[in-house]
Amino acid sequence: MTYNASSRIACVLALAGILALPARGRTEDYIEVSPASLGTSPEDYIGVEIKLKCRFLKLDSTWLGDSEVFRSPREFLGVTVQAGDRIFAQLFAPRDMLPELERFSRSDRMIVYGKVFSARYNFPWIDVEKISEGWVVGEEPEKVKKERREMARSYEEFLKSRRETVVEFDPERFRVLTLRLEALIGILEKKGLVTEEDLAAAFSALEAGPTPVPAWHHYMDWVTETGK
Repeated sequence: MTYNASSRIACVLALAGILALPARGRTEDYIEVSPASLGTSPEDYIGVEIKLKCRFLKLDSTWLGDSEVFRSPREFLGVTVQAGDRIFAQLFAPRDMLPELERFSRSDRMIVYGKVFSARYNFPWIDVEKISEGWVVGEEPEKVKKERREMARSYEEFLKSRRETVVEFDPERFRVLTLRLEALIGILEKKGLVTEEDLAAAFSALEAGPTPVPAWHHYMDWVTETGK
């Protein structure tokens, strides 16, 4: 088989095009986008490989088979996600991704890597090329970071309250209080106001009943409930 000059040029151009294609599967090749920007100006992202942190909502075939922006139901799965306060329903994943997608439940965190190929109806239509579970620690939305900080602060205050309660317990004061109680019982016995039998009966009644909750325990319950 022989090639003329135009054929050789065509082959060179084709080879150059293949070599110019970006490597697939490298997450650093994708540009992270904000949900607000992607939803407001999807036309700015046409042809761009994007990284979108979102939450899985459902598999949905509604937009498959559209006559103008066609993706075949035999080859693709429709995916709906939520990113920030926006819902994106025009995501299309190859059918061989089904086992990966079936691992997700509603509201599970996921990262979508793909390319925007249309902005019809002012929506971003995205070919999904890769997905991953969860978000990298430290890359969560500000709301999630704020919730984590508040939980850590509340727990720290709770531990501080417990430490202060233990410090407030004075062993010497407790020893003096015990001696005063013993002295009071001795006075009552000398005056004939109480006998050993009375004390024994009262003690037996207390032992038979439920164990009284000490005052400090009530205080700890209050600390837990109020966070003070």
